[in-house]
Amino acid sequence: MKSLIVAFLLTVTACLAQARAADMSETGDAVDWSGPWVGVLGSAGRIGGDGAMLGVAGGYVVQFDQIVIGIDGDVSGGSLDARRFGGRFELDAAGGIRARVGYAFDRFVLFGTGGLAFASAGYARAGDRDRKVMFGWSVGGGLDVALTERLSARAEYLYVDLDRRGFDSGGLSLIGASGGLARVGVNYRF
Repeated sequence: MKSLIVAFLLTVTACLAQARAADMSETGDAVDWSGPWVGVLGSAGRIGGDGAMLGVAGGYVVQFDQIVIGIDGDVSGGSLDARRFGGRFELDAAGGIRARVGYAFDRFVLFGTGGLAFASAGYARAGDRDRKVMFGWSVGGGLDVALTERLSARAEYLYVDLDRRGFDSGGLSLIGASGGLARVGVNYRF
């Protein structure tokens, strides 16, 4: 997870230096964040288990002076897994839909976010396997950085809390999942 964050910060720093030198817009440093966007993201952390995920994201943002509000959605696949109750618990897909409120300054937006979270989870024990969809909530914050007029990078942290579900694998087990994800991404604004 630390190497993912370090790689992101180095990439952002290099891209910002290059973008500044290229005089990216006729209006100077002002960036209009309004409009739809899509992107790719990588996540690492622990929600019921440790691991990493890759995914896609999108949303729509409206900017009023320096206030930026919008809605974000994402879906990721990978594996967050752990041993629990003598079996193996795994989240192999996760996502969410969140509201976002931020403050824009120069080429940056500092934001907070919160909303619905969901995940596809499996539990295997004693040769039996059970799958469930889990729902819950997430809250977090982060920073968007304009790299060019249309391309931006994002670093954020999300805390996710998923409901307890009963998994019937070699006996009934009630399992809930919560924890944090460090996420980095690159987005294209239309």
